[in-house]
Amino acid sequence: MGLLQRLTHDLKAGFATLRHGTAQAAIRALEETELLRIRLEIRKLDQKLEELYRDVGERAVSLGEGGESVERVLYDAEVGRLVKEIQELKSLRDKLESEVVEIRSEG
Repeated sequence: MGLLQRLTHDLKAGFATLRHGTAQAAIRALEETELLRIRLEIRKLDQKLEELYRDVGERAVSLGEGGESVERVLYDAEVGRLVKEIQELKSLRDKLESEVVEIRSEG
C-alpha cells in the first residue's frame, strides 16, 4: 500500500506542477499580447506625432515666407492647436510607456 500511496501522491504533485506551469505560460502569453498591443499603439502615436511636427514646421515656414514676424508665427492659432495636440499625444505616449514598464516589472 505504501508504494501505491506514494505513486498517487507523486502523480497528484506532478499534475499540480503541470497545471501551475500551464497557468504561468498562459499568463505570460497574455502579458506578451498586451505588450504587443501597447507597442503597436505607441508606434501609431509616433507616426501621428511625426505628422504633427511636420505640420507645425510647414505652417511656420509658410507664415515666415508670407512675411509674418516670428512672434506672429509663435502665436498663430493653428500652430498653437498643433502644439497642444502634440503635447496631448506625448502625454498619452508616456502613459503607455509606463504601462509597458509596469507589465514587465510584474512578469
